[in-house]
Amino acid sequence: MLDNKVLVVLMAFACAGATHAEGVWDSIKQGASSAATAVTNTAQSLVEKESPEQTRNKIDTMAAATLERLFTERPGAKALFDRSHGYAVFDTRKFSILITTGFGAGVAVEQPETARTYMKMATGGVNVGLGGKFYQVVFLFEDKSKFDAFVNEGFEAGTQASAVAGKESQDLAMRFNNGVAVFQLTEKGLMLAADLTGTRYWKNAALN
Repeated sequence: MLDNKVLVVLMAFACAGATHAEGVWDSIKQGASSAATAVTNTAQSLVEKESPEQTRNKIDTMAAATLERLFTERPGAKALFDRSHGYAVFDTRKFSILITTGFGAGVAVEQPETARTYMKMATGGVNVGLGGKFYQVVFLFEDKSKFDAFVNEGFEAGTQASAVAGKESQDLAMRFNNGVAVFQLTEKGLMLAADLTGTRYWKNAALN
């Protein structure tokens, strides 16, 4: 991972040219410092001394609010939700410090609701850029096999789950794709292209 960071910095110097190298390096250091502080603060907030019950309650509240927002912004998603065998909702904090890092928590629920499975998520990869974003991801599972595989075996996204632009993207978002429908909600609204590349989802042993 360190080699990738060094490579990206060297590329930045080469592109900027010798006369701008010092300014580029100062910007990289300043941006990385700010993002690193944000990651540290967020990590600390997630490991506060809360009981498992308090943590589960927070996740449940987040999931309910996320679903309500999804159904408001995209009413057609409610019909798909009602047809689904189960669903999962995750709250994600994703930061980019030349190397993208992200982590989050969520819950998977089988319908009709009989039990709730609390889960973790993590993502990582090389990404030239600085900054961060918060978003929620909703999975809808068409049948029991897809839901059980997600919960019991975990899930790792190796490619980008995306829809095409325009009306067709809206149609694609309103149906299952290989047994799963995915919605990503950001501060700017619902995204029809959910970038799940390099993301893992698995059970949270401490909450189940």
